[in-house]
Amino acid sequence: MVIAIDLGSNTFRVALVKKKQNGFSNEQIYEKIVGAARGLNESGKIADESKNRLFKAISEAKSKFDFDKFTCVAVATEAFRVASNSEEIFSEIREKFGINFHLISGEAEAKLTFLGVQNAFRKLGISKNFSIIDIGGASSEIGEDGNFMSFKFGIITFFEKFKTLDLMQENAKIYTKDAREFLNSLKNRFIVLTSGVPTTITALRLGLNYENYDPKKVSGYELKNDDLAWFVNELLKMDDKSADLAVGRNRKYPLIAGTLLLEELLSKQEVKFLVIDDGLREGVGVAYLQGKFQEIITNF
Repeated sequence: MVIAIDLGSNTFRVALVKKKQNGFSNEQIYEKIVGAARGLNESGKIADESKNRLFKAISEAKSKFDFDKFTCVAVATEAFRVASNSEEIFSEIREKFGINFHLISGEAEAKLTFLGVQNAFRKLGISKNFSIIDIGGASSEIGEDGNFMSFKFGIITFFEKFKTLDLMQENAKIYTKDAREFLNSLKNRFIVLTSGVPTTITALRLGLNYENYDPKKVSGYELKNDDLAWFVNELLKMDDKSADLAVGRNRKYPLIAGTLLLEELLSKQEVKFLVIDDGLREGVGVAYLQGKFQEIITNF
């Protein structure tokens, strides 16, 4: 077994991943919104508030998982690729918590996410070829086996740049242009949506909220184009307190931003969209237990 950590631009996710006969499974999971990308557009740094939330989340994870018994493999993504103070933060984490973070490329992130989704498909008994879309806090990864790209837009950075609904709606198409073209070039016409935006849309559709979110219920949901517009309208109808309960604290507007980006990416795609909760965190565990992790982060 291995403790796999995905330090994203918005969320800190941990799983104890175990190898089983039919693949790999999460024996224990933990996640926390830390908002690493908040304020990144303006300062070029991970803010002190974000760092404090991250350190608190790591402390909580350390109290829940047996870090002495199991190897820990940790990766960090776009916010930390961009921020000027990343190495300083990683150094402090090594000193305080004994965790060594690998800063991986966008392509390695996409490949590892693909492995996590592929494993989830096996557990669901699905054998189809697929492409992935993973809209993160500061970057988005798209691809299919052997062909991956990372794009410089994410839900936090996009929201913080434009802030109002009108400006986000005006700019979503411009920001996703290159990503749409790349998506259209892919062979696999079955698209898997992973990350917080599609999983939260699905959860709300299923009557779940932030506190009783269940990844097993969410994974395998077939998302329709109508679900995206419905989700934005539902959030706009909620006051901030209701939205905090429904989708998580301070997530209302970043989630609207992400949904607008996703809407543009999926427009004119006449294929099935399947939501899978598993992603980079699970892919890190799978790759490590298969002996592929170092090769992937070195070659991508």
